[in-house]
Amino acid sequence: MMIRELILKNFGRFRNRSIRLKEGINIIYGENESGKSTLHAFIQGMLFGMRKMRGRAARTDSYTRYTPWEHPSWYEGSLRFSCGGKAFRLERDFRRGEEGTKLVCESDGELLSVMDGDLEMLLGGISDTVYENTVSIGQMKSRTGDALLLELRNYLSNYQESGDGKLNLDRARLLLKEKKKEWQNRMQTREQQQEAEGKKIKYEIAYLERETEELGQKLLEERKREKAEQEVLRQENPSRQNAHKKKGAGAAWNWKKAVPAVLLGDVIVWGILLCLAGWKAASISAVCILIAVSLFLVYISTAFKKAETEEDTKHAGQPVSDNTSGNSQKESITNDSVRLLTAQLQEKRTRLSNLQEELSELQMAGISDRAEMEEIRGIELAAVTIQSLSVSAQESVGETLKKRISDIFCTMTGGKYKKVSIDEELKIDLFTEERHVPLFMASQGTIEQVYLALRMAVGDIFCSEEPMPLLLDEVFAMYDEERMTETLRWLYTEKEQTIIFTCNRRETEVLEKAGIPFHMVRLQE
Repeated sequence: MMIRELILKNFGRFRNRSIRLKEGINIIYGENESGKSTLHAFIQGMLFGMRKMRGRAARTDSYTRYTPWEHPSWYEGSLRFSCGGKAFRLERDFRRGEEGTKLVCESDGELLSVMDGDLEMLLGGISDTVYENTVSIGQMKSRTGDALLLELRNYLSNYQESGDGKLNLDRARLLLKEKKKEWQNRMQTREQQQEAEGKKIKYEIAYLERETEELGQKLLEERKREKAEQEVLRQENPSRQNAHKKKGAGAAWNWKKAVPAVLLGDVIVWGILLCLAGWKAASISAVCILIAVSLFLVYISTAFKKAETEEDTKHAGQPVSDNTSGNSQKESITNDSVRLLTAQLQEKRTRLSNLQEELSELQMAGISDRAEMEEIRGIELAAVTIQSLSVSAQESVGETLKKRISDIFCTMTGGKYKKVSIDEELKIDLFTEERHVPLFMASQGTIEQVYLALRMAVGDIFCSEEPMPLLLDEVFAMYDEERMTETLRWLYTEKEQTIIFTCNRRETEVLEKAGIPFHMVRLQE
């Protein structure tokens, strides 16, 4: 990334001021109170925004400190920069925060979104804390603060073997922990639901089993009663048939008994007439008597049958016939009851079978949950692997960081120091060819150089994706001419753009003497 132009529409002491910058080293020169620190704050404010604090903190925060001197309601600026071979323009209305921010690609006219992370992507994803502790050094702030130590520790934890630092191992561990907890909560909830559902199904099964048993008992009793009633009906019907046969047989017997008696009487009468009146008269009289008696018997027989028919008709309305009809009705009701009980029993058994199958499926789902425990064990294994990777990666990147600091510091000191040792608490020790020098025993200029080398080395790690412009605000006050020359030469060689804010001409004189090109910007009070 390279800053091309600063446009301070209304920011601090500046109003409608434009400052152009170039590749390489830029010197922004001005006397005290000329606005160098304001420009430094403006660049950071444009890149990361300026948050307005609340309460007492609002009295001294950057937002309040750089509020425009005139027309404070108009608090705006623009920054033009190049990144990835394209030109961009960033505009901010500081009073509106990110809502008042506009990012435009001047190369193709595309409107980008700061709120969606487009600016963060262009900056390589670095935070304002990393920015302040690496590539942006304010007055009397060469030494890194605890914030950089925390950021560096997090980076070391997040570093992967490939060295690009894109995998946040701490976050990965946190995500795995959250994922494990999510699975555990999900399984616990599901187990509780399954347990409640299982209890409900078991209760319904027990209830249906009792109902099925009761219905089976009722059906058995009903069938026994039906069988008994059928047996009674079978016994009652033959008795009535036998009585009817006896009655008919009695009537036939009376008729057969009457015919011989009539014939005998006729023979007796014929014999008497034969003795009294002769053979001819007796025969005629006997025939006539026989005919008369026969006609009488026919009449009597007809009358008897008629009376018998009337008697049967009369008995049809008597209680005996009613009992037979009632028995038939009872038999029909009994059959309906048996059919109803049978249907109910079948329905209960079907429902019982379905519930037992549902309970079995629910238990199988519990087995599936146990299979999901393997996923949780896999997550735990991944966490252990990541922890191992983190330790290995920290050792790897730690060595790389130490070597980079040593190389930078050795160059800045002209080879006087050969090695810099730094521990996990950022405690630094220096080594020459002959001796070991704890940092607190070194000169102030050496200490400033060590911290600058540390910032540059850490900056190379954090800003490896998109190199950022280096901002130095009065950092060379404790440097002698030789060390300043070597440091400026290293900056010109290694950094794409360096912006130096200064109130004296030492940097300019050293650059001119060493033949190092630079771009000069003068601020007027």
